[in-house]
Amino acid sequence: MKLKHKSSIFIFGLLTLITLISCKEKKEAEALESVVDEKTNYVEVITNGMDFETVDEIKSGWTTFKYINKSFEPHFFILEKMPDTLGLTTYKKDLFPPFISAFEHFEKGEMEAGMKEFENIPEWFFKVELAGGVGLTSKKTTSISTIYLEPGTYIMECYVRMPNGLGHVFMGMIKELKVSNEPNGNEPPKADFKISISSEKGITFNDSIKSGNYKFEAKFEDQKQYEHLMGHDVNLVKIENDSLVTDLNNWLNIVDFNAFRSPEPEGLLFLGGVEDLPAGQTGYFEATLEKGNYVLISEIPNAVDRKMIKRFTVY
Repeated sequence: MKLKHKSSIFIFGLLTLITLISCKEKKEAEALESVVDEKTNYVEVITNGMDFETVDEIKSGWTTFKYINKSFEPHFFILEKMPDTLGLTTYKKDLFPPFISAFEHFEKGEMEAGMKEFENIPEWFFKVELAGGVGLTSKKTTSISTIYLEPGTYIMECYVRMPNGLGHVFMGMIKELKVSNEPNGNEPPKADFKISISSEKGITFNDSIKSGNYKFEAKFEDQKQYEHLMGHDVNLVKIENDSLVTDLNNWLNIVDFNAFRSPEPEGLLFLGGVEDLPAGQTGYFEATLEKGNYVLISEIPNAVDRKMIKRFTVY
């Protein structure tokens, strides 16, 4: 059963200031081709500020994204598969107005009136499917993730918040990505280690591993909708000491309007991961691990209490 988008932008309408986004002009075809590395099969996605610089269309199948975060903010991107032939224009045209109106009511404390605005959300909105993506990535850091993409039109977005609570998606971190019917012929990576993510059993992984560069398999044993109206994901974080686990847990609790704002707490380094996938699906990510303490954690409310965190040591 596919995980439905119930949806990310719904909760952000409740919790963040919504502004209209001006469309970026498309880059020349030759320039865009330069972000596809034919030798490694990487699709590069580059963030310089509040943007996603990448190709407009890719082939279907196993796709490895190399996310290069050149900015001074933590980011990630989740991919949302649109129904039928709908794309970014419809996404913004149909959804932004009710969320803008709702937020105006929420700011005044008119919660009931604000919630009523969501009655104007179109039916197609609830057919959007979450399809994975690259996990949280700290400033000046590069992350690599691999997911399987079916043909269709996807929306790429980041909803980490600015210090004032404004979501990055509303600052321009949203892009349409088309996936063609032509298969890319890629095979999934060969993993060095396996990670299991389950709402019932939590995150399962080794207690310790040796330093080095590794590929990780992230198997989503199940999936569910949490209070933030999203499912669970898995993020790799290098953490200076165990006392920061509470700070990390609180920062990831997006239902708290003061949480998930940049910058992330000091002492944390986000190294990517795999965004929400449907039950039974598998994604991959790779990272170079130096000696130290790490955690695998899901961006959900109260991740620690739900055992959606796994501490491990790299020696």
